[in-house]
Amino acid sequence: MMRSKGSRLREFLGRLDYGGTFDLLQGKSLTVLCYHRIGAPDNRFHGFRPNFSASPRQFTLQMRFLRKFFSPVSLQDVLNWFETGRPLPRRAVLVTFDDGYRDNGDVAWPIMRSLQIPGVIFLATDHIGTNKPFLWDYAAYCFEVTKQKRAVLPLLGEMDLETSSCRYRAASAWVEASKRLPAGNRRLLLDALAVTLRVSPPPQAFADLQLDWPTVRRLKEEGLEFGGHTHTHPILTQLALPEARHEIITSQQVLCAQLGMPARAFAYPNGSAADFFAGHEDAIREAGFSIGFSLEHGPAKLDEIRQRPTAIRRLYVGRRDTIPRLFLKCLGAARVASGSGRGRQFISAARESSKQSESKAC
Repeated sequence: MMRSKGSRLREFLGRLDYGGTFDLLQGKSLTVLCYHRIGAPDNRFHGFRPNFSASPRQFTLQMRFLRKFFSPVSLQDVLNWFETGRPLPRRAVLVTFDDGYRDNGDVAWPIMRSLQIPGVIFLATDHIGTNKPFLWDYAAYCFEVTKQKRAVLPLLGEMDLETSSCRYRAASAWVEASKRLPAGNRRLLLDALAVTLRVSPPPQAFADLQLDWPTVRRLKEEGLEFGGHTHTHPILTQLALPEARHEIITSQQVLCAQLGMPARAFAYPNGSAADFFAGHEDAIREAGFSIGFSLEHGPAKLDEIRQRPTAIRRLYVGRRDTIPRLFLKCLGAARVASGSGRGRQFISAARESSKQSESKAC
């Protein structure tokens, strides 16, 4: 009987010399993973659903994978390597979270702590301890509760909203389209969306989505580390440079006031190469941050980090990332594929396995 690509992949992984493969590509590199939220949302409103990087079960499996095949390090370990030359372990991996959602502390951190895996959360400081929603969470609420069956939406035009699937797709498309607009237009844009969808979101709809400062301080005492992610989470290139500098400096000032010491690391919102430039890197240094993280594809070579410590590459982790897909991301899938036909077969099998998993989840 012919075996599926998924079963061939599992057999291949079982026989693979993980250590040898990792050492080939990871001997002088740092793998940094970027998560956003950890949870399994039900039919109630929990925010913008694409922001959930993994379910608790997925996340547990991923952390066990990292613990077994990598060497988890802390942000302080990375800073010690950068500033004093103290060596990082082979196959070093750093786990990070962006934005500052409550489930990072309530769900993700207990899993990581039980496996002795350090982590760092990059906080958008204006949202911590408040009911202020991020743009995408506000938009998601409007789309989830609207009674409109069709609407002519700002940025998108006429859209079908008949089913929950249609509303989900429309919300995702709208949020993506909004990213390239000037940050100063966000409030007007959200108001126009709410009017169009005939929704008036109550403030309590967004209660407890974000961490609060007492919880942040408790998590810091437990060993979780924190960094800056701007104050209000604009994409920096959508601001004039003085405004961008203000966002960066304010985030550092708030972190210092709340945690009693300056933060050492910063992560750029959205994080692609188009979302920050040299002026922003200068600004994070001026604000007292020692290193900065992008969302350009990793892993990051250590010599690259030495040359440009304010633009360290990270790997985005999404809810479709099965263990095989995460494995490939950690290796640098393009390099694996170019190495041999066997590598290309591996990637093909991983993709097929992921598709099967996603169809089952639906």
